[in-house]
Amino acid sequence: MKAFRRTASASRHDGAEALRSNDPAGTGWHRWLLIFGASVYGIHLGMETGYLPMLVYGDPTQLTLAVCVLYLIATSYVGLQAWELSRQHDILLDHLAGRPTPAHSWTTDFVAERRGLSSTEITALGDLLHERIKGRTELGWFSAGLHIKLGLLGTVIGFVIMLGSLGSAGDLQAQGLDALIRGMGVGMRVSLYHTIAGLIGSMMIGIQMLVVDRSADRLFARIITLPEAAAAR
Repeated sequence: MKAFRRTASASRHDGAEALRSNDPAGTGWHRWLLIFGASVYGIHLGMETGYLPMLVYGDPTQLTLAVCVLYLIATSYVGLQAWELSRQHDILLDHLAGRPTPAHSWTTDFVAERRGLSSTEITALGDLLHERIKGRTELGWFSAGLHIKLGLLGTVIGFVIMLGSLGSAGDLQAQGLDALIRGMGVGMRVSLYHTIAGLIGSMMIGIQMLVVDRSADRLFARIITLPEAAAAR
């Protein structure tokens, strides 16, 4: 029985070591910077080719501009979370190396509160740590979904404009065919512009959130599996 317990304990330790991957310091932050740089380059190309001004200023409802502003705000928020995760990862590495660490951080707080707790209480403490780390990413995923919803809202608004133009087709003799076609063109333009802006914004925020979410998962795994020897420092 003792041999079995030693074997099970060693197996759990090996599993914990597998979770504690040796990520370089600031990996999530650097990956986010690469994605952000690609976004800036894409915006530059859009300005140079004239497509971005066409999307923003060609929309009479100004909802495309709102989507662009939301994208900038969401990107800034995700970048702040990537930087904070990188900072907390550096603190964890300092703790493992025995270097001085701040009095309050995700690692030091978990280590201090874990002392003297039972296994059930440690599990509950781990749940709180998971909420503390992963809860910061929920707003980013919400903003990615919000981009899609705003794009769909713009699509509906565009179709409403088109149907409004068709509804006045009975007065075609007075307004002329050109006016009817212009009204339908405005509705189609609004619909397509909103859809493009919403989809692109959602995809770019989603890519950033994949990096940040993965970084949060790895940081949580490394903190929750800290060995007792390192936790006692």
